[in-house]
Amino acid sequence: MKKMIYADAKKLVDTICSAARAGEYETRTSFFEMVAGNPDLAVQGYNAFGKIFYWNTPSAHLYGYSESAAVNKDLFDLLLPQELRGFARDLISTAYKTGRTPDASACDLIQRNGEYITVFSGHLMFQWDHATTPEFYCIDIGIEPQPA
Repeated sequence: MKKMIYADAKKLVDTICSAARAGEYETRTSFFEMVAGNPDLAVQGYNAFGKIFYWNTPSAHLYGYSESAAVNKDLFDLLLPQELRGFARDLISTAYKTGRTPDASACDLIQRNGEYITVFSGHLMFQWDHATTPEFYCIDIGIEPQPA
């Protein structure tokens, strides 16, 4: 899977996050059509407690876990360094309570082989079909290291 330069990844993720906040993905279908149109976009769906329910092919390529190896696992335990897990859980808990997801940013996550990968990452929250609990989605793009 190719990596993008930081500015391009940031622009794409920020555009998708802005569109979600503006209500452009009114249905799962419209959201997943956008995902299908962006083959470099690794998308993970998870609940407010971090349990993964959706894992696309680019996620498998980026992180090294097949869909069957990732679904029903804890997103935070699977991909985040130990020292960031509590912080990330708190951010999602706050998003669940307030409806405001964390700002998109670059971060270092862990691949299945134990190596770190830098991604530009954004978080989305949807309550489609009058659901009582939201669905969260993380959208990640592998990025080239920033020049020193």
